[in-house]
Amino acid sequence: MNPPQHVVVRSRFRSRFRPCPSSDQTTPGQPRQVLKASLPLLLPFMALLAAVHAGHAGARAWQVLVLALPGWFWLWWPLRSAPRRRLQGWLCLGLGLAFVVDGAVRGFLLACYDALPNSSMVLSAVANTTPGESREFAAMYWRDMLEWSLFALLCSSLLAWGIRLWWRHPPRLPEPRGWRIAIAVLMLALIVGSLASKPWRRHHPVLFWPQWAQDIGDLRREWGQMDAQRQRLLAAAKRLAPTLAADSPDTLVLVISESMNRNNMSSYGYARPTSPTLSARQRELGERMEVFRHAWSVNASTVPALRNLFYFGAPESSRRVHLLALARAAGYRTWWISNHNDLAIEQEHARLADTVEILNRKPGRGSEALDEHVLPVMRTALADKAPRKLIVVHMLGLHPDYAMRHPAGMRPFLDAADGVDARLRQQGRPAWLRAMRNQYDSAVRYHDATVAATLDLSRHAPGKQMWVYLSDHGQEVGHTIDRAGHSATTPDGYRIPLMVWSSYQDTAPGSSLTLPVRGDWLAHSLTNLLGIEWQGDQPGHDVFDPLYRWQPPRLPVRIDFNT
Repeated sequence: MNPPQHVVVRSRFRSRFRPCPSSDQTTPGQPRQVLKASLPLLLPFMALLAAVHAGHAGARAWQVLVLALPGWFWLWWPLRSAPRRRLQGWLCLGLGLAFVVDGAVRGFLLACYDALPNSSMVLSAVANTTPGESREFAAMYWRDMLEWSLFALLCSSLLAWGIRLWWRHPPRLPEPRGWRIAIAVLMLALIVGSLASKPWRRHHPVLFWPQWAQDIGDLRREWGQMDAQRQRLLAAAKRLAPTLAADSPDTLVLVISESMNRNNMSSYGYARPTSPTLSARQRELGERMEVFRHAWSVNASTVPALRNLFYFGAPESSRRVHLLALARAAGYRTWWISNHNDLAIEQEHARLADTVEILNRKPGRGSEALDEHVLPVMRTALADKAPRKLIVVHMLGLHPDYAMRHPAGMRPFLDAADGVDARLRQQGRPAWLRAMRNQYDSAVRYHDATVAATLDLSRHAPGKQMWVYLSDHGQEVGHTIDRAGHSATTPDGYRIPLMVWSSYQDTAPGSSLTLPVRGDWLAHSLTNLLGIEWQGDQPGHDVFDPLYRWQPPRLPVRIDFNT
């Protein structure tokens, strides 16, 4: 006689969700049995954890570990059919191996170069490597390659061993109870969220490495075009026949910051002492150090802001001129020293310089490279024997994440309870945004010392020296809205500092320091400071020229440019 249908269903349910042995009912030998039963799941997890830890750090490691969990969680639910379970095992093994290889490659690059695979250094090296150079690379780094290959082999062995045990002794699902269901739902939500988030999802090896290979191909094609473009820019600059005035400087240092809002600098009247060193230099140098009160970028992000700066505000013109090409044609030896890692900026601007030094090898917001690293390289450039030098120093500045833009122990405004914090509270700014403002101001304080150090290096160099400091764009950190970051819809996304120092002449009358200045016109002012006389000069765009005439740019937000 067959049992009722509901008895059959209940029997199947109980057989599939049989409770795991309880730890409070131990018997002799039970801990060993529990460990043996957990090995099919424990070994793959250990392999994934080791690989992720080797290739990633900080919050990124946890993000990638979450991306690796779906395959591991699938092992908790072995399929009944042998062919399907075999396919399930192979898929989980393949997915795990992707994370193992990813971690080993990243670990090798971090150990040898302190670089990530999508850094401009690595992308450029791979895109420009011949088979012969690959053999030379292997001959030099075979010990490191062997070490990381053994690491990958060990992790792969743990993973494969766990999958084999899983095949021979499939785990039993724990009995679904309230707290287990709650944990499962939370983990599922975290995994789905990680896959739905592009900043997380792009680091998944299955997506990252195909895109990396495509970037290599795109870079090779782009190089063919960019090299020809650079040659055209240099030829066009020579055709303009630029000449140097008698009072042109021996060296001009152009310091370009990132995401610096002048309203967060005490040099511009901010209530917190965020730029004490530059303020001290202002008092010490007097009129020699000129601080423009109302400088504005016309772009709220880096790439278009630099394009407008270096192409004289006309980056799309068929007869465009690049500032570096013009300086080289006029007789300046040029340097580009960067703490950024942006391939577009490097190819379009930096590679036009005679000497290029890219110090940061970790692209994106997760880079912890500090701007002080530019100082030794800048000192070397200043000591060069060239009679005329233009040195561009591109800093990481205040590029988000703000907490990474200063040393970890330097947080002078952490939990500050001052007038700035009180005003933010009065404006109803949330706690997280007030914390971001404190981080931002701490980064400004560190940045102040580094920028002042570049000024001091210029001041102590021999000959006629000039120094210019500005930012590519501003930053919104609770000034107008509840937002922290780039902002094209608020004035603080465009508000930048502009400072000029000269060792031998006054560059601007005092009245011009209160005039509004446009970032896309600054190349005209820079050619004036460099003493370059050329056919495309536009005095109306040069704030140092008596013929300067301000024209407000068209922006997606209404701004009072005299603030």
